[in-house]
Formats: sequence, structure tokens, C-alpha cells
Amino acid sequence: MSTQAAVLGFGQTKFRTTRSDVGASELVFEAVSRALEDADLTIDEIDAVVFASAPEVFEGVYEPDRWCVEGFGGVGKPMMRVHTGGATGGSGPLAAAHLIGAGMYESVLVVGLQRTSETADAQAVFTTIFDPIYEQDVQLNVITGIALVASRQMKYYGLTEDHMAAVSVKNFDNALRNPFAHLHKKITEDDVKSSRQLASPLRLLHTCPRSDGAAAVVMTTAERAAKRKHAAYVKGLGCAADVYRIGDRIHDDESDFAIPRAQAWSAQGAYRQAGIENPRRELDVVEVYAPFSNLEIAYYEALGLAEKGRGIELVESGATSMNGDIPVVPSGGCMTANPIGATGLVRFGEAALQVMGRAGEHQVDGAQLALSTACGGIDQFYTTAILSSSPN
Repeated sequence: MSTQAAVLGFGQTKFRTTRSDVGASELVFEAVSRALEDADLTIDEIDAVVFASAPEVFEGVYEPDRWCVEGFGGVGKPMMRVHTGGATGGSGPLAAAHLIGAGMYESVLVVGLQRTSETADAQAVFTTIFDPIYEQDVQLNVITGIALVASRQMKYYGLTEDHMAAVSVKNFDNALRNPFAHLHKKITEDDVKSSRQLASPLRLLHTCPRSDGAAAVVMTTAERAAKRKHAAYVKGLGCAADVYRIGDRIHDDESDFAIPRAQAWSAQGAYRQAGIENPRRELDVVEVYAPFSNLEIAYYEALGLAEKGRGIELVESGATSMNGDIPVVPSGGCMTANPIGATGLVRFGEAALQVMGRAGEHQVDGAQLALSTACGGIDQFYTTAILSSSPN
């Protein structure tokens, strides 16, 4: 990209299982209004819109971007919709950064929406996304698929229920500092290990909720952002996709499934662009899209925060806690609020707040370099973004 992109503002709604108090357009309006106010801009100063929305069946309406455009003032503006499954919220700001980098627009609004409570068909997506010839008869769904990942982590890398419980407790504790999180509940490791089993070894408190909500980010050029008091600068971007059939990812090398390799590919691209050689030492905070506690540990390794098979050591040492040297999801993360298609945008926005020093009670002291990710499909699609407190 010839022009560096930056984040001027971020807005999100309160996340709940059902936001029955508002319609979808009103939900988007909440997030966009907050993002514009945060950026000190009006909708008239926005040149284009990127609308990030996961499968339409999740909203229960056709073309949700067109359905909501009047609600936030986007009528008449150039608008594109981005859809990469659960990674949609991460793909949105990547698209906006490239539009800015190409010199097409100076200011771009990225909008993310998810409202699965409006449809009875969302779960059908998760049970039919597997290959219909080789894998669908196994009766996999998202939870049983991730349980397979956890089983391989246990077999090869020493993952235990204690490690997963510790991650859950950490994230729920962090969410208590975040007023926008869906789940505000103090839990213990015993609570996690005694919660209802879903698919061995996964239990209810190892998993994310289903959340309704929206998020928005205002992005512009680094030159324009430099004139503002607060901004987060895009230093590196990466995206990658793995093969469709999960069976094709399981070979003699157990890491093909125990450690999501497409996340590693995505992160490596972002690190090259940002000039990062030692992410464990150079990054100050990480907002990773991890809807299950075992996946967060796998991502430690895929992101280069720990060597292969040693992600559990970060849990044991407390390195990823708020007081650790590499805090992970200080916002509470995906495990405490998961508006699917918008979740990656929330991670991106939270990372931006961290390097701006404006994350409130869950601010990491001195954060200058942050990473955010998004994932979609069955560990198939990934995005990675590196945000900095200073321009290139």
C-alpha cells in the first residue's frame, strides 16, 4: 500500500443474546454514532463504507447491508459488502485499509453487524458447512470440530482441563472491566470444570456465547490522523485460507490440526509488513479471536508467542493475564461476547483503543503495538492486523 491507513474512532454496542430493544438499523446506528463521535467526524465526512456481514442466513434477511444503509446515513455513498464467514469482521478493516492505501478514498467507515437472534436457521449453517461427501456423515459441527482440536492438543502437547479453565477464568475476569461485554460473571476454575459438558473435552464455560450486536471503525490516512490527538496506525496486515476439508489438514505432522496453520500464515504476512521479528517481545497486547479456551492456547503458538507445543507455558506463567508481559484479550474477548461476523471488527477496534491509550479499565499500561485477529469457517479463514501508536 502506498498510503498508510489509520484508525480515528471505534464504536460498539452492548452485546446481548437478544437485542430486542432495537431493530437491526438502530443497532448499527448505535455503533456508527459512537465511532463517528470518537473520531470527531460526521457521516458527511465519510467517503465510502465497508459493510462486514457474515452469511445472510445469520440475519434472516437478504442483503443486510442494503437493509441497514438508511439507518446510519450511508445512502449515496460508495459501499461494498465483505463476507468471509466468521473472519468477516477482520476482513472489513483490511479492505478499508487497502482502499485508503490505493488512494481511492481518504476516509472509510467499516461497519460490522450480527443479529442471529432474528433467525431460526443459523445453527443449520454450522451443521452443513462440512464437505458433503467425506465429512458431513460424521455429524460434525463447530463445537465437535473444535473438540477434535482440543483432543489433539491434549494428546501431543500436554493440554489439560486446568489449562483451559485458567484461560476461561482470565477472560471472564477481564470482561468484568469491559462495560460492552456480553457476559459479566465472576467464575472460578472449579466452576469451569463442573460446567455442562458439550463435546469432550469442551464444557460450557470453555465456549463463547451467541451475541447480538454491532461495531464500527472510522479509518483514514496516516497523514490526516497525525493531526489528531489520538490515532492507531496500521503497520501490517495479513490474511490466509486453509483447504476446505479438515481431513486434508491431518497428516503425520500433528500440528496440521492442533495448531491452526492458516493463522500462522496470516500472522507471518502481517509481521513481515510490520517488520516484527520477535512477536513475543515486540507486541504489547493481543486481541485474538478465540471462541474456545483451547483455541486461544493454540493461537499462542500459531502467532509465534510460544514455540510449538509450548503454549500451555504461557498459561502456567500467567504471561497472558492483564498483569503479564503479553496480555491477551484484556477486553474479555470472544469468549465473553461473540457477534460472529462483527467479532473480528471488535478485536480490531479494541486493539486500536489499546495503542491509543483509551481502553478504559482494561487498558494495558504503555501499550504501543497491538495485534488483532479474526477467524472463520472451521479454522479455515484468518486475518491479522498490527496496530501501532505511531506511524511508519
